[in-house]
Amino acid sequence: MALREGTEQRAASFQQTPARRSHLSTFSSSFDEFGPPYADLPMEILVKIFTYLSPSDRREASQTCRRWCEASHHTAFLENFWLVLHRQPFDVNVPPVRDLLHSFRHFPNIQLSEVDFERIGNFFTHFGPHIQRITFQACEIQERDMVAILRCLPALRSLTIGSCRDLFMCVRLFDDAAEREKLRQTLASVSELALTHIQYLSDGILHRIVDIMPSLRVLNLAGCHISFHQGLYRKFYPGDGKQPSESVLTFHYISRLIDERKESLRALDFSETLVDDNALEVLAAMSPALRLERLELNRCEQLSNRGLGTLITAHANNLQYLNLSKTYRLTDACLLQICRELSELRVLKMRECRALSNQGVQELGQLTSLQVLDISYCKEITGAGILAGIASKPNCTLKELRIRALNLCEQSIIAVAKNLSALRVLDLGYCFHAVSDLCVQFVIRELVHLEELDLENCGKLSDEGLTGLGMLPKIARHEQGTQSDPASRGGDHEDGEPNQPDGEMQHPPEPEPPQVAAPHMRISLRSRAEQEIVEDAERKKQLLEAMQRKDNLQSARNESRSSFSGYYIGRLQQLCVLNLTGCNGLTDVTLMCNFSMVDLRKLCLARCQQISFDGIRAMVQGCPAIEQLDLSECHNINDRAVEQVVIHLRRLRTLSLRRCYQLTDFSLDHIACYGLQLRELDVRGCKHMCADPAMRLVNRPLLTTILAGKQDEPGNGAFDSAFTIMPTPPPLPPPPRLSMRF
Repeated sequence: MALREGTEQRAASFQQTPARRSHLSTFSSSFDEFGPPYADLPMEILVKIFTYLSPSDRREASQTCRRWCEASHHTAFLENFWLVLHRQPFDVNVPPVRDLLHSFRHFPNIQLSEVDFERIGNFFTHFGPHIQRITFQACEIQERDMVAILRCLPALRSLTIGSCRDLFMCVRLFDDAAEREKLRQTLASVSELALTHIQYLSDGILHRIVDIMPSLRVLNLAGCHISFHQGLYRKFYPGDGKQPSESVLTFHYISRLIDERKESLRALDFSETLVDDNALEVLAAMSPALRLERLELNRCEQLSNRGLGTLITAHANNLQYLNLSKTYRLTDACLLQICRELSELRVLKMRECRALSNQGVQELGQLTSLQVLDISYCKEITGAGILAGIASKPNCTLKELRIRALNLCEQSIIAVAKNLSALRVLDLGYCFHAVSDLCVQFVIRELVHLEELDLENCGKLSDEGLTGLGMLPKIARHEQGTQSDPASRGGDHEDGEPNQPDGEMQHPPEPEPPQVAAPHMRISLRSRAEQEIVEDAERKKQLLEAMQRKDNLQSARNESRSSFSGYYIGRLQQLCVLNLTGCNGLTDVTLMCNFSMVDLRKLCLARCQQISFDGIRAMVQGCPAIEQLDLSECHNINDRAVEQVVIHLRRLRTLSLRRCYQLTDFSLDHIACYGLQLRELDVRGCKHMCADPAMRLVNRPLLTTILAGKQDEPGNGAFDSAFTIMPTPPPLPPPPRLSMRF
């Protein structure tokens, strides 16, 4: 009886009254089967949410619905939004220009590369009032079309024209005075002008172009044929020399233009020209009226300490950006002057300045405002200079450090990791003997805010360095041996158990995997290469077994990341670019052990020849946002691995499979089915593919660049930057081996 009464009461409680039905209908109307209607949020809230997303994530979110698409193209995000047309005919009657005219969005930045202008129509009349930056690179365009385009750009702030040969072959370019006056009013807001690598640029043309831009602050003449010889100036300027020459481009006339605009000019770029010490002394004499904040002199081989020292002294209070890369005659004396006088310098690039040594690098600590430093390929700089300079004390200002191909030591890299806690970019490529597993462990532990990490051709790096398996005792022994001060570490890093997420309960340390006993001395008939292959396979087997044992011990825990004794690469959750090219000691273990970075956009695994299907399958699931993937010369990659890549990496735009000898036409079929966003594909050297892969990929209209060919030629193609081979330095003395060979 009591049971029946309780059942009746419960049944009555579930009966829906009219008020309850009204309430439930209202509640259900605000939720559909997919959850609450987030598209109905106010636009201000959507825009605020989208500010926390990267451009790539905003692009993906914009495909959800029309309202999210409108939010992703809000004016708050358009400053860095570029429309790029590459190798396309510019004709308003032909796609893609015809289709763009029906677009509801605006394009504040436009880049036109190798475009043949045929009919511009009303394209720039429609979009011109919103264009702020425009670039013409190697385009076939005539004066009439250029003038018509510039007339429609009243909001233009930056104009770049590079390698447009046909345009500047017109000697009387912008010669109409009435037309120049109209353009002068239209282009009153232009502050940046770049005329790069133009063979036929003359003083007269430069004068007329600068004349229509009254608010110029930045002048870039990189790669132009500028004459710095006074004799040539006297030849082409007989008499009073007031009228600019139409035959030659001289620094004498450029200096006159700079002198006329010295009150407003703030940046100059004479990279890849024959600028000499006398020219820099002329610029120094214009101070203090000329207040340069940015100066680029990349690959100016005629410069020496005399001219640059004079310019530095004249602009010591203003210079913030200085690029002296490949200026081979600069010595430590110049670097010492930079460190002592340019107190406000924020960016310093001295890449491939061969005469620099530790004597100058030791003084870099004086630049307290420095944010970007590039001293790559300076062969005389060693780890001692780094230890005595930028890594000698804590520095929370430096954001980007490139020390590629230097003769560093292990201790110098560890000091960089400990003292430069604010680093966002770290380039250690080609540091053959310095980058070890221990160094990488300190980098992962200390530099948790890294966004770009380059470890190209670091041959000593193995799975232990990126997974942390068995590395904790080595870290402890190193810190005990050096007696380092714990207070010298960055304040953003914990000293607790590694690989523990924030706020997670600390667990007792796991037992280390048993160490394999050293083999007895024996005679081996294997070659050295064969022995290394066997040792790598045995080491990979041991790591997989150790990882399996630890996973079994941690099976009762919810967080699998705590199963490693060291620091795993997945700790760097802000990492966007990771270059592991040529790290042949890496195996599938690295990709299978928590290789999970949701923000990773570019991954290079070229010449990692032990990577196979198992590692690729784990990698694509842990890094779904990859847009550029390089698997060149990974000889164990097969068609199944390519299938996993194109299925799971929905944002993939660039894929390099160069010299992957196991791939067949099935890989092309997988790409044709699933590579929806792919733009560039490199399959050179894939011997088992058909001669014309483009025929199998005709249903992928976005795939515009396909590099094919069974006979691969080095140094030809869009992906060759990842395969640059540098001479290997003399190897270190090998450790004593336990095996005897004949």
